[in-house]
Amino acid sequence: MISIRKCKEWAEPFLRRISPILFRELLRFMRIYHFFCRGNKKKELVSLRVQTRVGVRHLYNVYANPKRTIWTTMFVPSEILFAMGLYPFCLEIGAALFAGLGQSSKGLLEAESYGVPTDICSFHRSAIGHAFRNLFPRNILQAATTTLCDNNTKTTKICETVTGKETIVIDVPYEEDDYSVSYLAKQLEDFTKRLEEVTGRKMRQESFERAIKYSNQTRAKMLEINELRKDPYCPLPGSKALGFMFPAYLLIGSELSVEFFSSLAAELREKIEENKKANRTPPKDLIKILWLELKPYFNIDFLTKLEEEQGVKIVFEETNYVYWDKLDPQKPYESLAKKLITSHYNGPLERRIEVTKMLAREYKVDAVIVFSSWGCRRNNAAVPALKREFNKIGYPLLSLDGDCVDDHNYMPGQFSTRIEGFLEMLRGRRVTADLPKREVCEAGV
Repeated sequence: MISIRKCKEWAEPFLRRISPILFRELLRFMRIYHFFCRGNKKKELVSLRVQTRVGVRHLYNVYANPKRTIWTTMFVPSEILFAMGLYPFCLEIGAALFAGLGQSSKGLLEAESYGVPTDICSFHRSAIGHAFRNLFPRNILQAATTTLCDNNTKTTKICETVTGKETIVIDVPYEEDDYSVSYLAKQLEDFTKRLEEVTGRKMRQESFERAIKYSNQTRAKMLEINELRKDPYCPLPGSKALGFMFPAYLLIGSELSVEFFSSLAAELREKIEENKKANRTPPKDLIKILWLELKPYFNIDFLTKLEEEQGVKIVFEETNYVYWDKLDPQKPYESLAKKLITSHYNGPLERRIEVTKMLAREYKVDAVIVFSSWGCRRNNAAVPALKREFNKIGYPLLSLDGDCVDDHNYMPGQFSTRIEGFLEMLRGRRVTADLPKREVCEAGV
């Protein structure tokens, strides 16, 4: 176990050189980490503390090695960076981490003071503000993809004014065809060559193959976990699984990601067997939910209360769906290009609709909840189509309007009222569906 004293010894030399505010806040993060690592094992899955541990190790690396740190946006292939001994620091994930430290409002105010519009995604506004506040690690360059969000390239370009470093943009095609794969694979090769020029590090074939192997191992463990979660005895709360973006997207291609997902898969299998032997049957009236999009990352516990006190289980999340094929170590750039293009977040909305409908059926859910974060035009524009398509096949959908980062856009009263009304409707539907069966039983047939 890593002690808080040891964490301070590791962190203090470089944190003091960066920022007194950052030093104070990250020490507080380490105290939170230490608290969870010595917590009662009966209260949470041990492997979730493994996630915290690998996360802290990665954060240490990005802050301690500025000449090897690359600021990224979501979906920049981490496999390439880890293969070259570089450390990705995702701006959106950084915004989420600092939201958990209560720093979002300061970052948002800082961004606004520099003229960043208040109607764009709070992940990006917050990240820009933290960059201006000098809270993010020093880096050697920025990298962004065009997939998922138009703000990716704009945010990294603004960050150039802070870092003085160049930005490499990876253009991910909309169409899924051979030409698109070749076009993107060539960009990824050029991306690697530019990294070699800027960092002075070389891409070695054996290192690339090792990163691809780690990526495939992570994928296999994620698939195993996703299958285990179909078992009603699986103890993994969806409120915790919504935090897997860090190991699944940022750390993929590293041994850290494999370590966490291997630990989680083994523990879930063990817990399922224990629950079956002890005959800990789940409540019959449990409402099973498919969760779309993300969650608030500031300090609120409405998701935990939803699962622990309101008879709800989030059985799966859109973000944890493994959409990509196994990577080919002999064709790494083509494989990574296919992975980026075939994402259900990329391309036509129909692809995302079909994926989420398939997940609803596979996990036998009662309903769907989509968290509609303020400023996310991509998701919010899709909600009416998602609702219409789910209603056609018998799944009610609730859109919760809120924010992932800005706690000022969180209204607990409104959340509670809407969730309680939705759950009441679902339980009413269940009673109505059971009514004919009850009448037959009462008639003695």
